[in-house]
Amino acid sequence: MDVSVDYSPEPTTLVAFELSEVDSGTLLRVIESGFDRIPAARRDEAFRMNSGGWEEQMVNIEKYVAKG
Repeated sequence: MDVSVDYSPEPTTLVAFELSEVDSGTLLRVIESGFDRIPAARRDEAFRMNSGGWEEQMVNIEKYVAKG
């Protein structure tokens, strides 16, 4: 992110967490929507940055759950 840019006027995305029961336990799905409202000039970068962040958080959650 560029610290000299004020991103506050931009629309936000919506993150939904879905839990569902599966044979092996519980499945967590993280779904982020609203990228179509982000200005086109920033959309790809915003998607890439957010996706990378969520991928990292999913690894953290997996490690936490594995500890029991």
